[in-house]
Amino acid sequence: MTHSDIDLSKVTHSIFNKHPTNYQSNLFTESRQEFTELEKKIVVLVVNQIGHMVLKGELKPDTNLKFHIPYTELTKDRYNLIADAADTLQQKRLMYRNDSKAEFHYITPFPSVKSAVVDGRKVIVLTMFADVVPHFAELGQRYTKYDIDVMLSLSSVYAQRMFEIVSMFHNRGQKRFTYAVSELRIMLNCPDTYRYNDFCVNALGVAQRELKNKAQIHLSWEVSKKEGKRVIELTFFIKTSKELANDGVERERRQVNGMSINEAVATAWQLMRNYKLKDWQKDLIASDPGLLSTFLRVDSELNNGLRTNIKNPTAYLIKSIGIDQMKAPAKAKRVVVIPKSSTPATIIAPGPDVRFSKDQKLGDIMDSLFPTTSH
Repeated sequence: MTHSDIDLSKVTHSIFNKHPTNYQSNLFTESRQEFTELEKKIVVLVVNQIGHMVLKGELKPDTNLKFHIPYTELTKDRYNLIADAADTLQQKRLMYRNDSKAEFHYITPFPSVKSAVVDGRKVIVLTMFADVVPHFAELGQRYTKYDIDVMLSLSSVYAQRMFEIVSMFHNRGQKRFTYAVSELRIMLNCPDTYRYNDFCVNALGVAQRELKNKAQIHLSWEVSKKEGKRVIELTFFIKTSKELANDGVERERRQVNGMSINEAVATAWQLMRNYKLKDWQKDLIASDPGLLSTFLRVDSELNNGLRTNIKNPTAYLIKSIGIDQMKAPAKAKRVVVIPKSSTPATIIAPGPDVRFSKDQKLGDIMDSLFPTTSH
């Protein structure tokens, strides 16, 4: 089919409305794509429109689609770059190829790409053939979902493609996935001249850095299969920044629970140097197992990045602990004893007289103070 073959009577015009989430078929995610970074962003915005048309049931069978993508969604002023991207985008293909099954399918998605002014806005008008639409719009039971603003913030095409691939697995709860190196090289459209080390540094390494900095996704990989010295398969591991922060907090929680009360108090005194606490507040925290445990937890959450956008860590800390409304006592009521010998330490807390040995684990003490009940 050529541009002159397009039946203009069967064209659905999509009114541009940017949605926060993209939905696309996994077939499209795993295809080989020839797009440059800017071409990919144009395609991402087209996918943004198609995905929501599918969800709303607005797609008609055997109907070509026409999209209006505003220049302002792609660049603030360098419109010549859009003209260049439009020129090459019209020639780019999607490729599905499986040599083991002797199957292939080469698709040119956009037979017509032109500029226009619609409602006073400069736009790119893209036409997509009806038989191409299913490759973008067939969501099925499993599909790729991702944040469009994160995608548009990525400046490397390798980061863009890995973000799609990572999202495909992560959204269905898979924290690890495996690809043959040859298959992944095709999907990322890497130059044939890339050796394995070039592939890792210039494609995967670039994607890894951008995903960490702009998507808060931590991507790592290891060799999972070799033939002699040749690496033929990689296994990838995905964690978000929040998941890593939770892991760090949980790891430190176990360490703290395994500390003796003496070790926990000594650790807390060291950590309290990082905050602008008054002396009486420090004494209060160190002399009460409940406050001590909470202090160590909140400090861990702050240091591991689980709590973000905290402008005043000290104020946040004392409020989280629950002592923000308290005033300095006229007379010290709490005593902290850090023993220098084997004599058991005594921590005097408010309420009943409770004594703890310096060798008792903080986790055991918290269990005794706040026992869990089974239902």
